[in-house]
Amino acid sequence: MFCWRINFLTVVSLVVAACLSAAQSPLQKGLELRYEGVAKLQLGGQEIGAKISVNDLVAEVGEKQVATVASLRIFQPEGRETIPEAALRFLSITGSGEEEAIPVERLFSESPPTGFIGQFTTLLPVYFFPTEKLKEGNSWTVKERVLIRADLLGEFRYRVAGKEKVADSDCYVIERSLLNPVVLQPEQGAQVSKSSDRIWVETKTGLVKQIQRETHLQIREGQILVSTLQLALKSAQKLESNNFNKRLKELEAIRSIHQKVGVPVLMKPTKENLDGAEKELNGFMEQFKDSPYAPHIQMWQRLVQFVRQRLSQAEQRSRLIGKEAPDFELPSLDGKKVRLSSLKGKVVVLNFFAHW
Repeated sequence: MFCWRINFLTVVSLVVAACLSAAQSPLQKGLELRYEGVAKLQLGGQEIGAKISVNDLVAEVGEKQVATVASLRIFQPEGRETIPEAALRFLSITGSGEEEAIPVERLFSESPPTGFIGQFTTLLPVYFFPTEKLKEGNSWTVKERVLIRADLLGEFRYRVAGKEKVADSDCYVIERSLLNPVVLQPEQGAQVSKSSDRIWVETKTGLVKQIQRETHLQIREGQILVSTLQLALKSAQKLESNNFNKRLKELEAIRSIHQKVGVPVLMKPTKENLDGAEKELNGFMEQFKDSPYAPHIQMWQRLVQFVRQRLSQAEQRSRLIGKEAPDFELPSLDGKKVRLSSLKGKVVVLNFFAHW
C-alpha cells in the first residue's frame, strides 16, 4: 500500500508538472496575432521608412509545446507609390518562446533577400517569456543568433527593468542588449556593433505586447547601416474553425510553392525552373484569390518575371559574343563624325557614362 501511494503521488506530480509546462506557452493552435508598426533604414544621410503589418497564425502545436507560426509580414515603403513587399515565414517557436534556426535556402523562399524584408527577417527576438522569469530586477545572459546565420552567435543580456501599462494591459519592461560586437567579415570590417531592444511583455500571458529595436550594422569601416523597428500587438484572438481550416489549406499550398521558388528562381534560374514556379504561383492565385497571403504570392510573381527578363537579356548578350559589332556613327570630342567601320582592324574601347 505504501509503495502504491508513492507511485500514485509520483504520477500525479508528473501530470501536474506537465500541465504547468504546457501552460507556460500562450501560443495555442488557431490563435491569430496582429501587429502594426514602422521600420526605418538609415545609411549615411539617407533614410527610408515603411509601415509594417504582421499577421501571425499558430498553425500547429507539437511536442514540447513547439508552435508552428505562419508569419505574414507586409512592408509598405513610405513617401512614394511602391508595391508592398511581403514575406511569409514558417516559424518554429520553442516552449520558451524562442525562434528555431532554419536553413538559409528555406529562408530565401520565405523572405527573399531584397528591400525591407531582407533586412528584417527576424521581428521578435522572443515571442513570449516564461512567466517565472518576469520579476522586477531579474536579469540573465544568453547566446543567440545574430542576423540569420545559425553559426553566428552573440551574447545578449536581458533585464526586467520595471512595469508599465500599454493600452489596457499591465506589462513588464524588458531591456535586451548585445554585450559585444559580432564580427561578420573581418577583412572588410563588417560587424554588428549594436543591437538593443526595449520589450513590453504582458504580465499575465508573457506575450510580447510591444517592441522597439535599434541595430547598427557596420558594412565596412566608417559605413554603418542603422535599422530601427517599432511594433505593437493590436489583437490576439482565436480563428473560427472554418476560417482556420481554410487558412491551413492555403498554407499547405504555399509550402509547396516555396519548394519551387527561392533557390531555384534566385540562384539557379533556368526556363524550366521559372516555368514551374510561375505555374504554381498562378494556380494559387486562381484557387485562393481572396487569400490574406496573396501579397506574398504576388511578390514572387513579380520576382519570377524580373528574373525571366534578366535571363532573356543574358541569353541575348551571349548570342552576340564573337559576332561582328553593328556599325554606328558618333561625334568625337572635336565635333567630327566617326564611324565604327572606319576603325576596322584597330582596338576600340567604348566608354559609357552618365551624369545628372
